[in-house]
Amino acid sequence: MEYILMNKETQVLEFLYDSEIHTVLKIEQIFNPEYAPLGIIDNGHISRKLLNEWWKDRAIPASRSKFKEILSNMNITSSVELLELCYGLSLSDQYWIKEKNLNISWKDINFFENGFSEDMGKLLMGEIPYSNHLNLFSPDNSSDGNLQKKWKIINKDRYLIKGGNDLNNQEPFNEVIATKLYERILNKEDFVPYTIIKENNNYYSCCKNMINTDEELITAFYIDRIKKLHGSDSLYEHYVNICEELKIPKARASIDKMIVCDYILSNYDRHYRNFGVIRNIKTLQFKCIAPLFDSGSSLYANTPTIHIGENYSAKPFKTKPKEQLRLVKNLAWFNPDKLVGFTTDIKEILSQNPLLDENRISMICNEVTKHIKDVIDLKNELENN
Repeated sequence: MEYILMNKETQVLEFLYDSEIHTVLKIEQIFNPEYAPLGIIDNGHISRKLLNEWWKDRAIPASRSKFKEILSNMNITSSVELLELCYGLSLSDQYWIKEKNLNISWKDINFFENGFSEDMGKLLMGEIPYSNHLNLFSPDNSSDGNLQKKWKIINKDRYLIKGGNDLNNQEPFNEVIATKLYERILNKEDFVPYTIIKENNNYYSCCKNMINTDEELITAFYIDRIKKLHGSDSLYEHYVNICEELKIPKARASIDKMIVCDYILSNYDRHYRNFGVIRNIKTLQFKCIAPLFDSGSSLYANTPTIHIGENYSAKPFKTKPKEQLRLVKNLAWFNPDKLVGFTTDIKEILSQNPLLDENRISMICNEVTKHIKDVIDLKNELENN
């Protein structure tokens, strides 16, 4: 079949697609390469190989909790089939595909302005069983990450509802703790705020979509690949330099804030796909570093209580947390006075989780206190040298 890759209403390229093996066979014509996803560009040229990788990356990962069982029940082998059902549409950008001769526009089908079925989200969250009568036209077909999640329309706005691990469901509560931290030491535009909601006797985190219809979220995974990393280069400097070359305002300061906050929260999963930048799809200008989001994998959420405080592997620039913290060379923005009472916030939030006991909560608070002291010590060191 012949398809056209679209960026909102702009034609990017035409390609030949095999729907049986879910693969782009050939790029037949390029219309507006400047509007192409960054992820499909190699040395200034659009790559069929990268187009296939980018396309499959849009689909739900096979590692999603309980997702393989869902695929089996649906009698399909690849989550890309689900992506095809919704034109590849997402709530993270404006890209989509349409059949070459199909008379349809972005305004007719996009999830930002049109309603969508909640069936797929409920199925992914284990709220309903699969049946042939479900309406699967949903942005949930293009959601990433390993934890259960779904999109929901609340008062006309799009919200992401996300669960936690099966052991203690701590991640949703961690998102709210992260929000409390960010509210204390960051600016409002620096982060996405999260709340807790309860559905069917389960607790989930809830956040409003961070982008509008003229924007796209580009993850660090694709930003970092703009330039090749040389063996001796620092991962941190490599990424910051690219952001500065793209003329992203306050890039280094924003990334440093992420590092500091992740250190305080003992974030063990700040991988290259859950931070990034926001670009305007009309002007193609890079607007800003994306506000901090997806901080639930922190505060030892997946660690047995007895092992809280032991070394964990940090991301994305260094594996040792203290070494990553020391990448930050300017802490003038950090005001430790604003963190007085923060552990009280942590106790109040985690105490709402019926799966956590007082001992675990106390140990988590102790680790946060230690990490705040480490940041204060670094701030004093930097200012006295």
